[in-house]
Amino acid sequence: LAQVPSRVLAVSVARCVGRDTMGDDGMSASELRNRYGPKGTASDDGLSASQLRARHNIENARHDGGGDSTMIIVAVVVLLAIVAGVAFKMNQG
Repeated sequence: LAQVPSRVLAVSVARCVGRDTMGDDGMSASELRNRYGPKGTASDDGLSASQLRARHNIENARHDGGGDSTMIIVAVVVLLAIVAGVAFKMNQG
């Protein structure tokens, strides 16, 4: 084992556990579309979550609390402007 290069050893270990290639590595792009696309031959229960989202055109949801909060900021600014306008009108009359 000391004389075997680490790359050869890694490839050999990967083949032993069955992780050397994916099942569709040899397929062309059109074959992959025919298999995994919206009208594909692969059933939904055989697809990963990512493949299902792509097949049904669903955007990946972000649950990390991030995202675009521009609309919330604009709504708060508009609400504050309305409240300030009403308060200004009430103080004048």
